Amino acid sequence: MERMWVLEASMKYPKQWLVAVNTSWEPDNKVMGDIFLVTPSKDEAYDKAMALQNGGEMGDIMVMEGYDDTPQIGSFAICSQ
Repeated sequence: MERMWVLEASMKYPKQWLVAVNTSWEPDNKVMGDIFLVTPSKDEAYDKAMALQNGGEMGDIMVMEGYDDTPQIGSFAICSQ
C-alpha cells in the first residue's frame, strides 16, 4: 500500500480503478488514503471495496476511476456566433 493524495493517484493510474482505504479529509479539502488496489475492472474494484467494508478493519473506503484525458470522439459541439 502506498499513502498518497487520492487525486494524485488518479493521475498516476489513468483508465484504472483505484480502491483507497483509511481515507481522510485533510484541512485543504484534499483526500488522503492508502492505495489498496489498482485494477482495470470496475466490478473487481467495487467487489473488493464491499468486502473490505464488510470486514470493518480498513476505515473509510473510496473507489475512484483514474483520470482519462483521451479526447471524446463523436460528441455534439455547440457553437455560437
